[in-house]
Amino acid sequence: MENSISTMANIKKDEIITEVVETGSDITGSIGGAVIGTLIAGPVGSIVGGVSGVIVTKLFKKIGAEIKERVLTSREEIRIGAVYTFALNKISQNENIGKTVRTDNFFSSRKNDRPYSEEILEGIVLTAQREYEERKIKFLGNLYGNICTNESIDSDQANQLIKITNTLTFRQFSILALYYEKQEKLANGKEKNKSLEQRNKTPFDIVSEVKDLNQKGLLHTNTTYVNIDGFSLDSFNITSGGKFYYHFLELNQIEKIELEKLNLLVQIV
Repeated sequence: MENSISTMANIKKDEIITEVVETGSDITGSIGGAVIGTLIAGPVGSIVGGVSGVIVTKLFKKIGAEIKERVLTSREEIRIGAVYTFALNKISQNENIGKTVRTDNFFSSRKNDRPYSEEILEGIVLTAQREYEERKIKFLGNLYGNICTNESIDSDQANQLIKITNTLTFRQFSILALYYEKQEKLANGKEKNKSLEQRNKTPFDIVSEVKDLNQKGLLHTNTTYVNIDGFSLDSFNITSGGKFYYHFLELNQIEKIELEKLNLLVQIV
């Protein structure tokens, strides 16, 4: 049954960000508390530092106000609060390592249209709202935080990254991470040759996911695959586009135990 996320009637504007962050705590855990404790400070609320903090704070308050007015299921509220929190956290983390919030037209109003920053954040929020694989939500937040601190990516690229993320499974995130690890080991001369005895037959569902990553340009192979019996995961490697995607979502944050469990099945690395 649907219920309405609490209206703004009794919520001060300065409390909006805190309200949304607290809503996502089932997924974000202690990160939500850290965001509230360190990023939202002062009588009017302040996210990150300097002039950029004013811009980012204004954006997240505006989107937070819009979220509060939507009719959502309780789980949708939690997902949206979580992606909102992860995005804020990533912006702050990036600033802490010397990156700066973009100073191009990303946050600027456009003639007869809203800023790209609002458009992209809404795309992230809507994707999170519908995302039943909640392990993906952290990486959606990473994506937005990294877009906000990297002027090399334009709005079209950002929208494409969101679209791809919407269509991939968490296991495909993990498969891509394993291929990235494989590439790193190859580059360092640490890749081991697997004997025929070590190779398992690849399950059909994983074959489909690898083929999908190939079709999306995230993996490539020089081998023409015809059927599952002639399918070899060893023939695939991550593309430059796959690496770009891996870095922007920070798929290196996938838990090691998850990757080890998957690699036992697929033996990519």
